[in-house]
Amino acid sequence: MNIHVKSIVSAFAFSLLFYSKSLGLNLLLISIVIVTLVKTINNIRPTPWRYAIGYIASAVFVFINPSVLSIFVHFMVLLLFIGKSISHKTSVYISWLIGCITLFISSAANYIQLKENRTESENPKEKDISPQLINRIKGGLVAILLLFTFGLLYRNANPVFENLIEQINLDFISIPWLFFTFLGYVLFLHILRPFDSKELIAFDLSQSNFLEKPTELVLIGEKQKLESESTLGSIIFFSLNLLLVFFLVTDVIYLLQNTKITNSEYSQSVHQGVYALMFSIVCAIALILYFFRGNLNFYKKNQRIKSLTYLWIVLNITLVVFTWYKNHLYIEALGLTYKRIGVFIYLLLTLTGLITAYLKIVKIRSFTFLLRTNIATIFTMLFISAAIPWDKTITWFNLSAIEKPDIFYLTDLGANNSEQLFNYANDYPHRINSELKEIVQKKHADFLEDQAEKTWQEYTIYQIVNTNK
Repeated sequence: MNIHVKSIVSAFAFSLLFYSKSLGLNLLLISIVIVTLVKTINNIRPTPWRYAIGYIASAVFVFINPSVLSIFVHFMVLLLFIGKSISHKTSVYISWLIGCITLFISSAANYIQLKENRTESENPKEKDISPQLINRIKGGLVAILLLFTFGLLYRNANPVFENLIEQINLDFISIPWLFFTFLGYVLFLHILRPFDSKELIAFDLSQSNFLEKPTELVLIGEKQKLESESTLGSIIFFSLNLLLVFFLVTDVIYLLQNTKITNSEYSQSVHQGVYALMFSIVCAIALILYFFRGNLNFYKKNQRIKSLTYLWIVLNITLVVFTWYKNHLYIEALGLTYKRIGVFIYLLLTLTGLITAYLKIVKIRSFTFLLRTNIATIFTMLFISAAIPWDKTITWFNLSAIEKPDIFYLTDLGANNSEQLFNYANDYPHRINSELKEIVQKKHADFLEDQAEKTWQEYTIYQIVNTNK
C-alpha cells in the first residue's frame, strides 16, 4: 500500500479517536496502530520489540491511570521507539532527538537532505518524485480553483443554479476537524517516511564508553603535569572528606537526640539534607570528571587520589542513607506527599550516580558512559513511576497509616482519589469537619459526572470495572 494512502487512512483513525476527546482507550489503540505501521516499513532494519512493548505498556499505564506523569512518559517512550526503529544501537538521548526530528520536522529535514544530495550528485536532474504524480497534484489544485471560480459566475447568471447552490449544506464540514485530520496525516507520514540521520547516528556510535590508553612516552612527557593534578586533587578530596565527616557526625548526634522534633524541624532537617546532598553530588561529579578526564587514570602514582575519591563516594552514600532515614521519619509523622516521594526518587538516582561515578574510575570509563548510563537510569525510573497511581497510593497511605491525615491536601490531588475520600468521609464522619466534607462530596460528584460523560474513545479502567454497577 502507498505511504500516502496509509497516512490518510491512519489520519482518519487518528481523528476518530482523538478529536475533542480526552486520553484513555484511544491512546492504547493508536499505539497498536503505530507499532503495526513501523513494522511494515522495517523490512531492512530490525524492529525494536523491547521498545515497542514498552511503548504499548506506557499506553496501558495511561488507560489505567491517566495522569500528567503517565501521559508525559508515554510520549517520551513514543519518541524513543521511533528513534530506536531507525537505529537500535544509538543512545537513549540520541534516539529521543531522532524521534523528535522524525515526528515533527521529518518532511522538512528529508527535503533539505534531498536537496543536498542532489547538489552533490553527478546527475542533479534525477528525482524521486514521478512527474506524473506532480502533474496530478497540479491538475487537482487547478480544477478545484476553476470549479470555485466558475461556480460563482454561473450562480450570478442563473437563478435556478443559484438556488441549487444555496441548498447545498456544508455545515458538517468543520475547519478545526479538517486541520486536526491533516495534522494526523502529517504525523503518520513522518512516521512512515522517517528522517534517517546518518550523521547523528555515526557521531553517537563513534563515542566510546572507555578512555583511550596513552602510550608510555605520553605519560612520561606529562609526568610533571599528572603529579601536580594528583597532588591538587588529593588535597581537595582530603579537605572535602574531613568536612563531610564532620557534617555526618553532627547529623548522627542530631538523629540520636531523644528530644521531640516539631513538624517544621522535620521539614527543615530533610530539606537541608537534600540541599547538602545536591551540592555534594554536584561537586563530586564535577571533580571526578575533571581529575579523571584523561591520562591521570593511567598514572601509576594515582592511588592516593583514587583512595580519597572512593572515600568521598562512600561518605556521600552515607549521606544518602541519613537523608533517606530522615525523610522516612518525616513520612511516618506527617504522611506521604509528592515532594516526599520525590526526595526518595532523587536519593535513588543519586545513589545510581555515585555508583556510576565509582565505575568510571575503577573501569576507566568516559564521560559518555556517565551520560548514557544516568540518562537511561532516569528514564527507567520515570517509566516505573508512570505505572504507579500516585494519587491513590498517597491517599491510601495517609488515610490508613496517619492518625490525623491532611484531608485538605488530599482533596487537592487528582480526581482519581475521589471515591477513597468519599468512602472515608462516610465511614469516619467525626474525623472530617463539615467544610471539608462538602469539598469531598463535590469532588466526588464532579468525578462521577466527568466519567459518565466520557465516550468509548476516552474510556479508562474505571469504565471497564464499573460497567455493571
